[in-house]
Amino acid sequence: MSQQQEFALFPLTAHVLPGGKLPLRIFEPKYIRMVRDAAAGGRQLCMCMLDTHAKPDTLMNMYPLITEVAIVDFDQLADGMLGITVQGLQKRRLQRVWVEHDGLKIGATETIADWPQQALSPEQCKIVERLQQLYHDNDSLQQLRLEFHNDDASWLCQRWLELLPMDPNDKQLLIEQPDCNAALAFLQQAIRTL
Repeated sequence: MSQQQEFALFPLTAHVLPGGKLPLRIFEPKYIRMVRDAAAGGRQLCMCMLDTHAKPDTLMNMYPLITEVAIVDFDQLADGMLGITVQGLQKRRLQRVWVEHDGLKIGATETIADWPQQALSPEQCKIVERLQQLYHDNDSLQQLRLEFHNDDASWLCQRWLELLPMDPNDKQLLIEQPDCNAALAFLQQAIRTL
């Protein structure tokens, strides 16, 4: 049985998965409180992908598959806002959502299994080559200083899913799978067309 736990929810159109990193700009008071609580060892946070098809005022206007994250860096940005970088730790599923006094959403969640490590076959080597090139050519991705796991198809697929502009429903369907095989098949097809 999976462990249930409460997390502060940070919904965005971007998403981070276990092993990935995401830089964020924090300016709303409810999210400043969220970061302060997490930094002080209080309630931790999860990144959620907004469901753009849901009504904005709906309590569950995010997809149920979310990622528990840790704050691994923070800084004051040039515009005076708080900048943080989060790293994905564990996939979780939202069970229930409620709102606190300042509008911060809190979710009761349960852990779900991460994808097991999986080796790449020789014909799948383009997946790692193209991802390395993408990180090499993009300054903002280089600044994340990710340690590449070139021999782990699951890790590589999750980085691609974080970056690819695709329909959130399709992305959620791939993330929901018990392993990376569906994502691998999708990526092999997508990379041929890039």
